Amino acid sequence: MLMAVLLIAAPISLELELAGGPGWPRGDAPHGAPVAPALMARVGADLFDHLTVSAALLGIAGPETPLSFCFSVSGGGTGCQGNASFKAISGFLTLRLHTAGDWQLFAEGGIGPGHLISASADDLLENAAEHGRGGPAYLAGGGVRWFVAQQVPIGLELAWTEWTNVSRPEFTAGAHTEPARSDLTVSALMLLFSVGWSAGR
Repeated sequence: MLMAVLLIAAPISLELELAGGPGWPRGDAPHGAPVAPALMARVGADLFDHLTVSAALLGIAGPETPLSFCFSVSGGGTGCQGNASFKAISGFLTLRLHTAGDWQLFAEGGIGPGHLISASADDLLENAAEHGRGGPAYLAGGGVRWFVAQQVPIGLELAWTEWTNVSRPEFTAGAHTEPARSDLTVSALMLLFSVGWSAGR
């Protein structure tokens, strides 16, 4: 009850933020999956000048391949090149703790639904593509932002995200056959540059 009263009485400031930068695939992503642009939009409410509750939408805007395997082409060539992909989307409810002032340090975490659309290497001959279905996704990060104007911050954040429910079909690598998997997780390390707007400053 006391917490509810404090939340109602707290000064609330609307915040908007757009961020983007490179995303490096990690976790169970195929070796050779490409770096892809990561784009994130966030809208939130800043409470007590130190806690921001936000809804965020994250997209990895890389290429996509519908293929899960390929085959050799007669004549010594291969039909397996040019398939590198890394594409995903997630939505998060996030909590961000930050310091006060024109220069602010922050740390945040979030959870929500996510979908790894595609992750694959350039050559699929012995390296099957991975695809996901909807499932829990996670976000964690930290960084710094600077208010270059009264209500306009720019920032830099190092963030990590993970998608669950990722599948890979059975494939053969040399003389070894890898079984199909449906329990993989693919993550990404992201370096995000941001610009925002804060109504309460």
